[in-house]
Amino acid sequence: MATLARRETRVSPWREFDRAFNELTRMMLRDLASWLSEWSNGDLAMRRVWVPTVDMFRKEGHLVIRADIPGVSPENLKITVNDEGILTVKGERKWDEGEVESLCCERFYGEFERSIQLPEEVDTEHIEAKYKDGVLEIRIPYCEAPKPSQRRIEVNTD
Repeated sequence: MATLARRETRVSPWREFDRAFNELTRMMLRDLASWLSEWSNGDLAMRRVWVPTVDMFRKEGHLVIRADIPGVSPENLKITVNDEGILTVKGERKWDEGEVESLCCERFYGEFERSIQLPEEVDTEHIEAKYKDGVLEIRIPYCEAPKPSQRRIEVNTD
């Protein structure tokens, strides 16, 4: 008879809270953008709110974060990490068509900002970022876990 072993993983409740908060924020901003588009005077910059979506996963000893931000020039990107381990990506996709009569505008323009709480076990001193084909990829190595050591303790007989 085969026995299935269940792998226990430690999941931070804050990670789930962060994910839920980001999703709620995205939904609220989408609704706000829709409402503003009905009431604005047609100014594209005033009625569009943009929060890029991201994927986060482990790969080859790194935390990998990918964000879809097509049309954003790398010069318009700013990536920071603070002492509390919060990674922030800021940028702007510019509208460069000038004054137009909008028939349909489903793409987002303007400034955006996305913040992510990083797990404690990553090395924020060695973050790498690259941008290709509209995808920003941020790679953060995981810290090496301390290797267990063993030393002998002498027992005194005094």
